[in-house]
Amino acid sequence: MKFKYLVLASAMAATLTACNENEQAELPQVDEQPQQEQEAELALDTQIKKFSYVVGVDMGGQFRASDIEIDREAFAIGMADSLDDKRPRIGADELESVVQNFHAQQQAKIEQHEAAQRTASEVNIQEGTKFLAENATKEGVNTTESGLQYKVLTAGTGSSPTADSRVEVNYRGTLIDGTEFDASSKHGGSVELNVSEVIPGWTEALQKMKEGAKWELYLPSELAYGPQGTGGVIGPSATLVFEVELLKVLGGE
Repeated sequence: MKFKYLVLASAMAATLTACNENEQAELPQVDEQPQQEQEAELALDTQIKKFSYVVGVDMGGQFRASDIEIDREAFAIGMADSLDDKRPRIGADELESVVQNFHAQQQAKIEQHEAAQRTASEVNIQEGTKFLAENATKEGVNTTESGLQYKVLTAGTGSSPTADSRVEVNYRGTLIDGTEFDASSKHGGSVELNVSEVIPGWTEALQKMKEGAKWELYLPSELAYGPQGTGGVIGPSATLVFEVELLKVLGGE
């Protein structure tokens, strides 16, 4: 979770301080047209409109990614006041309190998130360790020195890639409870990738496979996405299962 509120707060403080000498402005009238009608009337038909829209998309994306709650109407009024060089509607004294409260709220969110991540990580480590220990005793399952477990479904007869190779594969990934989180079929079929640019468990396994091979991989979190997880579905320290089919070795990168 990334928070950019320090930059935001600094920008707020600088803006309000710089405008402090301007006169107090009246609140603008709010356009009561339905949002869909307003959107329909907005034509991005000039360079400045397009640029302005891009800036809005970028700022909105940063707020969304940072989990910062914004009141759109107040944000728009503040932006308009600043562009019109009007005196801020919040004084310098109150600004300090607003920013401090914001910092405290965001810090609380960070701490809550980190605590939840630690708890989820501990649970996933316990469940993953148990799963891998039981899986290692099953027929056909091999365990390498790194902790990678794999089962050969189809041996394959072609050449094997190196760490510098680019390959074409089909795959399907699940959690240990069977929940699917990704598959090449969701991307229109087979995918091409560089052996050295995937998660460690894949990099190791692909170099052991031959063209035409189909393996099932069982990856401890350190060979997958580690303590951070990824994509929401894959939690911190999650053990993962992949079915990987090596279709073709395409050569070097």
